[in-house]
Amino acid sequence: MKIKKTKKTKNHLFKVGDFLMIFILIILSFIPTYFFLQKQTHKANENYTYARIRVNNQQVKVIKLGEHKHFTWTYNHHNEKNIVEVNNNKIRVKDANCKDQVCVKQGWKSKPGQTIVCLPHKFLIEIKSSNPHQPNKTDKKDFNNTLVNP
Repeated sequence: MKIKKTKKTKNHLFKVGDFLMIFILIILSFIPTYFFLQKQTHKANENYTYARIRVNNQQVKVIKLGEHKHFTWTYNHHNEKNIVEVNNNKIRVKDANCKDQVCVKQGWKSKPGQTIVCLPHKFLIEIKSSNPHQPNKTDKKDFNNTLVNP
C-alpha cells in the first residue's frame, strides 16, 4: 500500500483580489455622497435675503439685500412719499411725509421676519429669505431701534 502525499493547500477565505474589489466598492459607495454634499454646498451659497416692498397690499419692488453697496429709493404716489435707504444688507425708511413718522423711527432692519410699517401710507417692507426652511432670525431679546422697549 502506497500512501499518497497530498499537497497541503491553505484554504483562505479571501484572496488579494477579493480585498482589492472590496476596497474599490467602498470607495465607489462614497461617490454619491460627494455629489450630494457638493449640491448642498451650492444651494447654501444661493441663499440670500431680500426686502419686499408693498403698498396697499400690492407688491411695488423687491430689493436684494447685500448686493448693492448703498442707495436710496423713493416711493411717491398721490402725495405720499417714503424714502427707502439700503446699506449693504440693511434697509430702513429714511424719510416719509406722514404725521407720526413711525416708519422712520423703526430704524435699520436686516433679519428675515422683520418688518417696517407706515400705516398712513399703507406702506410695508418685509425682510424675507430665499431659503423657505430657514427659521426667522429675529432675536426676541433684541429691542434696539423699536418703538416699544420693555
